[in-house]
Amino acid sequence: MALLSFGALSAQEKPSDLLSDLRKYRLKVNYEYEITGLQDVKVVGSAIIQDNCFRMEGAGLLILCDSESIWTIDLEGKEAYVEAAGQMDYLDYVTDLAWENDRLIGTVAIPNGTILNFSLFDIEKSPSSGDLSIFSPSEDFFNDGADWIITDLR
Repeated sequence: MALLSFGALSAQEKPSDLLSDLRKYRLKVNYEYEITGLQDVKVVGSAIIQDNCFRMEGAGLLILCDSESIWTIDLEGKEAYVEAAGQMDYLDYVTDLAWENDRLIGTVAIPNGTILNFSLFDIEKSPSSGDLSIFSPSEDFFNDGADWIITDLR
C-alpha cells in the first residue's frame, strides 16, 4: 500500500488536533502499550487508522476493524476471533493525551475495565481513502493451506 505522506507530525501539533485528524486523514503510526496486572505485558507494533477503522500488527497478532467487525488473528497459531464492532466511537475512550519526547502518550480506558497506557510515534498523515480493504481480511486470507480455527461471534 502506497501512502502519500504529508509529513510526520511533531510535538507542535496539539493532541486534540491529532484526534480530529483521524476524521479527515489516514494515519500510520508505530505504537507501544503496556498491560499491567498479574504480569505486565509490553506490546510494540504498527497501526493504520482511519476514522473508526484500524489495522494493528504487533506481538504476533493482526487486529483488523472495518467499523463493522473486529478480527483478532493469531498469525502463528492460525486462529482468528471475530466479533461485531458495535456502535462505538473508539476515540471516546482515549484520555490524558500529551506530547513527550516526540511521542504522543495517553491512556485508553476500555469498557471491560482494562486500562492501557500507550505511546504513538513516527506518525504520518496521508489522504483518507475510500478503499477500506486493508481493514478486513481479504477473501483468500485464510486459504493459505493451513487449517485455521475461526471463532465467529457476530
